Amino acid sequence: MNQNKIWESSDFEDWRQKTDPLADKVIATIIETDSIEGINKLFLQLRENEDISEIDFPTCVHEYFEKSSQLPRWVDYKKIAVGQKFFAAYGPQISLCLLCKSLPQAYACKKGAKVLYATGRMTEKDGSLKVFTRRLMETSQFIFNVCGPNGLDEHGKGIVSAQKVRLIHAAIRFYIKKYDWPKEYGEPINQQDMAGTLQSFSTLIIEGLEKFNIDMTDEEKEGYYHCWRVVGHLMGVDEQLNPPTYQEGYNLGLAIFNDQIAPSKEGEILTRAVCDFMTELLPGNIFKHTPEAIIKFLVGDKIATDLGLDTDLNLRSKIIPRLLGLAFHSTDEIKDHSKFFTKIATHINMYLLQSMLNYFDDSKKLRFDIPPSLKKDWNLN
Repeated sequence: MNQNKIWESSDFEDWRQKTDPLADKVIATIIETDSIEGINKLFLQLRENEDISEIDFPTCVHEYFEKSSQLPRWVDYKKIAVGQKFFAAYGPQISLCLLCKSLPQAYACKKGAKVLYATGRMTEKDGSLKVFTRRLMETSQFIFNVCGPNGLDEHGKGIVSAQKVRLIHAAIRFYIKKYDWPKEYGEPINQQDMAGTLQSFSTLIIEGLEKFNIDMTDEEKEGYYHCWRVVGHLMGVDEQLNPPTYQEGYNLGLAIFNDQIAPSKEGEILTRAVCDFMTELLPGNIFKHTPEAIIKFLVGDKIATDLGLDTDLNLRSKIIPRLLGLAFHSTDEIKDHSKFFTKIATHINMYLLQSMLNYFDDSKKLRFDIPPSLKKDWNLN
């Protein structure tokens, strides 16, 4: 694939009609033999069991896990090691970019946001964050499983997590299509949407880190990107939409977002849920409005407007006086936005991760597991 390839909207028309034949076939087989009850049982088994080796799956599911565990011929373990070392160094910042850049920018893609909203796993009608919180935990845990130590080794947590999510996506596709899914949106969780999500977890993260003035070598960028390229293969992303280099991936991701970004009520609701979730985890009122400000800083005014964030609101005047003393031990005005948000991010990163560890515990029947080596690197309790 040419690094300088210019993607056009017409390039994606066919990809919006294509999904994942391997995983979709498993779901179809279960429906034929066990009907809806079989899908519901599979959902529970996938969500409630980390170790899949002891689960009494149907034969087609066992065959799926065997076939889909194979790493691609182009896998480079040296690059994976570099990418995982990079994650160990910048995991807290990456987590913040996930919440304030990757997810909001994905929500700005109108058709994809409609799928996320339609699943009913992100928000609840009564305004509760319970389902959304679980989904955020699952997404965050997925990233830690992939990028953590040994995550992409044979039978590693990252490989198993990718296989599970791939099968869950196929089940969601089945359910959504039962309820008059609009044909103009393409297939639910189609190849374009999957490729865009993959870039939001890889090249968009790196773009966010650069806005926080984090210096990265080309080797680190390629290593982190390669980890996610392997995940794309495991998740069923077509190789034509899973390019070999960071720059090619970035170009593709940018083209997908430019093709799909449009205002939607679903995108606004999902973004508001992220802000509410972060505000709930951050201490007191000191960080009030900070999630909105960081999202706006990372995604830009145009996307922030599409997401329903009040770009006319002078967030700097609201948050800077409170946060200057915390981050800079000073009340001086900070005119450099990049420097300000970089400094604030170092505090928010740690608050968020520690709060998530405290929040997701046995009393809520949720577990958020960070490997001990990463806890030590990031000074987490």
